Amino acid sequence: MAMNNWQDQGVDQFREIAIRLASIIQNSLDRSGAMTQFTDAFSNVESFTDLMIEYSGRWFSETGGRSTLMGPEMFWMLSEPAPRRSPAVGMRVQDVGGESESGSGHRARKLLLICVFEALTHTQWGVPDSLSEHPLVNGMV
Repeated sequence: MAMNNWQDQGVDQFREIAIRLASIIQNSLDRSGAMTQFTDAFSNVESFTDLMIEYSGRWFSETGGRSTLMGPEMFWMLSEPAPRRSPAVGMRVQDVGGESESGSGHRARKLLLICVFEALTHTQWGVPDSLSEHPLVNGMV
């Protein structure tokens, strides 16, 4: 995906999804483990897409079916693998418009991770006394 295609998604859309992801992470039984799982998954497209599918199901359940975590266009962009390399010379098979080596999907996942950290700074990270005391992220559970 060309650089200008992912820029069309807009940072605001990444932030909106990040707020939802932060809510899911905050509401996990093991917050630190959930955050570690998320940060570890972003560099592996297979793990990341599996985690986003799991989180999408959680978000759908938590909102009573009133909202989705992300649309198919964003999922498609985030699940884009890094460009393939030619085994003979260690070079990329196809150079796409001056993109960085990691590709736009990887860069988009990094941006989403940064936005999740940003969203988490607006909430209290501490462990709640009981499960019923989960912090709200911008009014969302």
